Amino acid sequence: MKQFLLFISTLLTFVACNKTIHVDITGQLNNNAASMVYLLVENESVDTLASAPINTDDRFHLECKVTQPSTAFLCDDNGTALTMFLTEDAPLTMRAAEGGGYKVEGGPINDKYNLIIRQLSDLATQIVNINYGAETAQEEHESLMAKCQEVLSSAITFNLDNIIGVELFINQESHNMTAEDMRVRFAQFSPQMQKLAPMRQFSKYIDILERCQVGKPFIDVNVETVTGEVIPLSSICGKGKWVLLNFWAMWCEPCLREINLLKELHSKYALMGFDICSISLDPDPERLRQFIANNQLLWFNAMNYTSEDGSSVVDNYGVNFIPTNFLISPDGIIVARDLYDEHLSHELQHRIAGDDICSFPQLHNNQIITTSKEK
Repeated sequence: MKQFLLFISTLLTFVACNKTIHVDITGQLNNNAASMVYLLVENESVDTLASAPINTDDRFHLECKVTQPSTAFLCDDNGTALTMFLTEDAPLTMRAAEGGGYKVEGGPINDKYNLIIRQLSDLATQIVNINYGAETAQEEHESLMAKCQEVLSSAITFNLDNIIGVELFINQESHNMTAEDMRVRFAQFSPQMQKLAPMRQFSKYIDILERCQVGKPFIDVNVETVTGEVIPLSSICGKGKWVLLNFWAMWCEPCLREINLLKELHSKYALMGFDICSISLDPDPERLRQFIANNQLLWFNAMNYTSEDGSSVVDNYGVNFIPTNFLISPDGIIVARDLYDEHLSHELQHRIAGDDICSFPQLHNNQIITTSKEK
């Protein structure tokens, strides 16, 4: 009898995880010259899942089926991303949002999600409007940041059994978490949510972060030089020098703003056993070679190489944002990561010059990235 009940329970869980969701969404665009609207759903087998024509009155009606709760995006044929929403079995409507853009509402999942985002946006607006010249500015900032964290954490805690919690966890809360904290939060989700494709994918990402966190040896993968030679990272790191492993791209404005500081630091510490290994995400080696020559980047430059198993340098280091960097000790240990501006300067002065002036606390993964960097 117990075995039979276990079988029924397993079957119900399977059915719940694989119930097809009927997406039914109508909307009206504001003075839009597009003729088609497209639906893109994360983790489905095709990039564009469905499309619908935009009528002469700028209205559209789109229907399709998805295999599991997902994050979805509506775009038009001008290449404009209109809005993001969560798939659910309810008639949905895309409306113009206050302040511009659009939002999707009408179902319990999206209505609840919109309310949470509105609370977070209101707090973000208060943070922006702080008078930072006032004596109480720091205290006010910390208080509002704590409220943001509380709202976000509570929203996820009360939605561990649906796509709202998944979306908020992966795309917001996790940015300021260590790999260990991510693992703890992941375990709190219902088994059904843990089996969703984005959560399975995120679990692999946590594994990667755990392998390349501070205190771990650097990950030895192949990189491709700008001349096309494929060499192991171990030919640069762990060879008795401090190495800043730096991920960047020519199309990344924050990366370009960082170049002058990197040149200054390389010039200052190169003779003291410091080097930089820059891994570019740019696809055109000729343009990259020209940029390196024109800007006199006098350190080791390479490209994001993809190995035979399909994983790249970026994949192995769990890089989701650029610029991202890892400071690797002479014996090949990751001693710091995600250091920028004065934090990077002070860390190198402390580590290499031996000046005990580094008073900055160790930062969690992506702490600076999410507040001062663009993807």
